[in-house]
Amino acid sequence: MKRGVLATVWLLVSGRQGPALEPFPSLPAHTLADCRSIQNAVDFHLDYIGNLWILDSGIVDTLEAPRCTCKPKVVVISTLLRTVTKLLDLTTAEPSSLLQNVAVDYGLGGKPFVYISDASRGAILVRDATSNTEWTVLFCSPSSGLQITLGKRGPVHNVLMAVRAHQPGLIEIECAALRRRNSALPLRAFGEQTRPVFLLGSDTHHIYLRHADGADVLSWDVRDGYNMSQLISIHSPGPRLVPTSVFADPLKHSLLILDSNYGDVINSNSPAYQRISFIGQM
Repeated sequence: MKRGVLATVWLLVSGRQGPALEPFPSLPAHTLADCRSIQNAVDFHLDYIGNLWILDSGIVDTLEAPRCTCKPKVVVISTLLRTVTKLLDLTTAEPSSLLQNVAVDYGLGGKPFVYISDASRGAILVRDATSNTEWTVLFCSPSSGLQITLGKRGPVHNVLMAVRAHQPGLIEIECAALRRRNSALPLRAFGEQTRPVFLLGSDTHHIYLRHADGADVLSWDVRDGYNMSQLISIHSPGPRLVPTSVFADPLKHSLLILDSNYGDVINSNSPAYQRISFIGQM
């Protein structure tokens, strides 16, 4: 988001003097204005077979003087091989598109489908990564932010949860309908009508979120109804920190929660501070 940043995807490693960062998968993979390289990674999804799906907006210096160096794309990296295995150009994105989140769902036969939120159109870009076909699904009014995350209501019943910036509640979309091009799109709305929420992540049938007027991480089991009595507080970040993401580690059966002073960094020249907490998996 600012000039002088060498890369936008980093690997956290154990250094001699504590935690250290190294560009992932390598520094050349982040060469500016090389459209086969990552320009600005705004979100990513790590799937169950170790593929990292990175949403690259192609727009850099967004906090100072935004400029487009390349068209938006999805970069797929094998975390085992540390190699870029696929590039997916987003053909249905428009110059005004505000791409924010990426999620990857696997259909029958292990066929991957990529979902990308476009806040400027209130849309989901759907990409069949096998046939390289792509289409756009409009489902809500345009907004300044549109977050999405996957959830499971059953073994083969996947849903996409969406949240609009500054708007209360959540919208549930059937993944099966998204994967069927030109099909009717059933929507369900959840949540209180006065409290906007931020999505932080998901783990099978649990969705992790926080209210816009609070900082506690809340867990919702999508198999249950959505109301305050069904939301469980699992983490409080402490003063001046805000939780920005929750990730499930399937090997250690724990949740990794990232807290940061993101708001202070964006609004001032304050140094960035992050803290990772490990808690038992729900």
